[in-house]
Amino acid sequence: MAYPYIASDLDGTIVKNEDFKILDETIADILNYQEKSGSKFFIVTGRLFETSKLYINQLHVTLPIIGANGAVIIDPITQKVLYQSIIEKDICEKIFDFALANNLDLIYYSAKALIGLETSERINYYKEAYKDLERNLQPNCEIYPDFEQFKMSAMNEIHKPFKFLFSFPTTGSESLVEKTTKFLNDLKLNCPITHMNERIFVDAMNNNVNKATGLEKWAEIMNVELDEIHPIGDNNNDYEMVAQFKNGCVVANGVEKTKQVASKILEDIYSNGVGKYLQTLSHPQNDD
Repeated sequence: MAYPYIASDLDGTIVKNEDFKILDETIADILNYQEKSGSKFFIVTGRLFETSKLYINQLHVTLPIIGANGAVIIDPITQKVLYQSIIEKDICEKIFDFALANNLDLIYYSAKALIGLETSERINYYKEAYKDLERNLQPNCEIYPDFEQFKMSAMNEIHKPFKFLFSFPTTGSESLVEKTTKFLNDLKLNCPITHMNERIFVDAMNNNVNKATGLEKWAEIMNVELDEIHPIGDNNNDYEMVAQFKNGCVVANGVEKTKQVASKILEDIYSNGVGKYLQTLSHPQNDD
């Protein structure tokens, strides 16, 4: 039996939300799978390539990675952009204006950078979290001193957004989150909500973009059958890929909505759920 391709989410699935680290045993099991399978473990994440570089390096990922919840596919070796779903400029302008009018914390993603303000919560969080890494593993953050320059960086196509991200504190943000998602739905955008580290994140991407469509595009680029891919996730933004793929898996700490559509529930992240699943796939009986 041939080894399947493993498309793993990062945060909450193999990367612990509280410290952004992967368990040593999970790393060991993934590296073992990489060696036995011919490097068939890759990443499908809501993160940008820039904030995934540490894990790409750590896990010896050589296959193209899917970032920004399916909005971009990048070859980690050449860093060539193989696919991206750019948001139209008139939609971008409405998002910027909405954020400014409501005093919301907003950043956006392009293929090679996170773009935001000096006050942007996520940019400051990532800078602090990765400050001790080698420079080439730190995310590239483009920071603007005022909102007008921030907006014009997209309107003048200095950077081309394929994903916007609103960051809210968990407490007291319910009405603003609801207002934001209604606004984004009215623009006919896809806006998955993720809860992590006392924050609520609302993404904004083109409506035909999610991790499942990203995996379909990846399979087309790589000439791989969809049933050869085992997606693994934990959160709301993993729902489509888990539901639509025959071998969709969810770790036990995942959200109930996504667990309900999974073909298999793995042990939780703290019990090395993904690593143990890879062990079953790496059993000698699976060798060609």
